[in-house]
Amino acid sequence: MRVDYLRWREPEEKQMSIPALLLKKALGGLLAGFLLLQGCASTVNNNVLAYSSHDFGLLCFGGVSNVRLTYGGAPHTLLDRKGDAAPEKKTADATRIPGFLSGTYDTFVGPIDMQWRSRDGSELSHTVDLNKEIIGRHIPYAHPERVYAVKPFVGKPVIIVEFDNRTVNVYLVATLQVTPLDAAKPTLDHVQSRTLVYSRTL
Repeated sequence: MRVDYLRWREPEEKQMSIPALLLKKALGGLLAGFLLLQGCASTVNNNVLAYSSHDFGLLCFGGVSNVRLTYGGAPHTLLDRKGDAAPEKKTADATRIPGFLSGTYDTFVGPIDMQWRSRDGSELSHTVDLNKEIIGRHIPYAHPERVYAVKPFVGKPVIIVEFDNRTVNVYLVATLQVTPLDAAKPTLDHVQSRTLVYSRTL
């Protein structure tokens, strides 16, 4: 009887010593566990920046007046007295959050209906539907792995509607709690995520 030694081999596992085989299986299990943890961490980091409600506020610049806005059935009025006019926008205003926020709204409760008077006295009106402008319900941030998952936000995310003469801007703003880059620092850092989600000049 002829045996073809060139084609026949023992199974790979039989060729390995028992310690080597056990080590291989152990390392395989560790690798699978690591990949599973990585996947879970990625999911957690993505989900931790999700939001289902938000605050709402207004900013006015560029000489606007007689501002009227309705969102979620709630009316808002600013600069409606005779002689009122909004100041010019300054550099520091680029990161400003309104001092007064009008309360918590579900994300998102309907269109924003706006009317206002521009610097030259023109009566303007516009409507924005945030459900069409904001895709997804996550706060944009370049380093989600740094976000403190137990309490990611300081307060709630804020929708800010900004009137600047004939332009209306809508921002999605959130203050995040993140782990510091300096491992010796005992407290969390606060960083602002500010995204322009809509802009229109009339």
